[in-house]
Amino acid sequence: MICLVFKKLNILGLFVLSILLVCYLYHIKLLHIPGEEELIPTYEYEELRLRLFRNLENIVDAEEKLFMKSQMEQLVENDNFGKWRQQEADQLTSLVQSALIRLQNPPDCQNAKKLLCHLNKYGCGVGCLVHHTAYCLITALATRRVLVLSDEPTWHYINLAFKQFFKPVSSNCTDFEGPVKKTLQVSPNETATLVERISDWKITHTQPYNPPSLPTFLADRIFRLTREPDAWWIGQFIGYLMRPNENVNQLLMEAQKSIDFSTPVVGVHVRRTDKLIREAKYHSIEEYMVQVELWFRKYEMSHSPVRRKIYLMTDEPKVLQECHEKYPHYKIYDNMTIAKAAPFQLGYTEESLPGIIKEVHLLTLTDFVVCTQSSNVCRMIYELMHFKHGDASGMVHSVDVPWHDHYRRSIMYEPVVEDLAVVNSYATKLLNHVNIRTSERETSFN
Repeated sequence: MICLVFKKLNILGLFVLSILLVCYLYHIKLLHIPGEEELIPTYEYEELRLRLFRNLENIVDAEEKLFMKSQMEQLVENDNFGKWRQQEADQLTSLVQSALIRLQNPPDCQNAKKLLCHLNKYGCGVGCLVHHTAYCLITALATRRVLVLSDEPTWHYINLAFKQFFKPVSSNCTDFEGPVKKTLQVSPNETATLVERISDWKITHTQPYNPPSLPTFLADRIFRLTREPDAWWIGQFIGYLMRPNENVNQLLMEAQKSIDFSTPVVGVHVRRTDKLIREAKYHSIEEYMVQVELWFRKYEMSHSPVRRKIYLMTDEPKVLQECHEKYPHYKIYDNMTIAKAAPFQLGYTEESLPGIIKEVHLLTLTDFVVCTQSSNVCRMIYELMHFKHGDASGMVHSVDVPWHDHYRRSIMYEPVVEDLAVVNSYATKLLNHVNIRTSERETSFN
């Protein structure tokens, strides 16, 4: 196995490294040669490609990182496997979505095993709600149960989201009757016909289907598709849950027409208001826009110069005004009406929820998004971009914490090369914040 460790390199060194990468790919006969039959990439090639992209993030110098990312992206764009990757992503999505449709629409609803989930997490916003429901759907699939979303008890806006704006989770099996067994964790071996899952994020969930578990028959294909297989997997369930109904879909199509996507648009999601009270730190608009400018500079390394355009979503109207004043050379798409109707301002209503859904949809259509992954909405956007694009691991930048999932209680680190100095310096800090697992990823779905 080839391990590449990127340290601070000068431009000549980066150029030489680029030539070596090309030579390596040619050596293993994976570069496209005109006139030859189109090839399907090997698992090893795709694994190396993803590993190289991951290692690029370790380059300290911002300019050198930008240059190397541009070189790698151009290399991938010209390796003749883009069409195959898109087909593979489409096929994997089709397999998962077909499985969910079959699960949620059983031929005999009355005798089907069911999982009951109450959407009553106090203080849970739209992003939080969707993630909670996605985990319920993951549990339902792993335990072969139909997911039923109950009406009571519930937050006042829950039914608005899932019954007025999204398609039903099932077309023929939405009710339940009979004795209910309540449990904090649902075992795949549970024999009760109707099980109610009690939501409590404070406990440690240990079921074998929890992230980062993946279906065994799909795992290898997912691993060679994206650097963030967990985000791709969760994105499949969020994509299913957030299928817009006919009226909302028409609203989204009309909203798309208001933005010129013929040239690149970068999305920016600035979360303020209630998020700053207890969950996240303040980040200035400049912190977001630095990343926006870096993306456009990287894009122009291999394309003609373009007008800078962003789509700005925020729950704080003052952010819109500030951005227009400080960045007059940018074309800024935004919606002051939606910002003023944000839930923190007016509460979750029939007026505010469609605006949130519309803005999330538009952000997933942009070429790149800058946001804070401490926000459920930002993570939801990242997961939906995987659902739509296949691999979106390079399409979102977080100005605070990396992407994570509440139901994944440990983070695994893969050693690339032994470096005792780094280990001694950072091991204590890591242990203070995360549990480090050295075992291989387990795949527990059948």
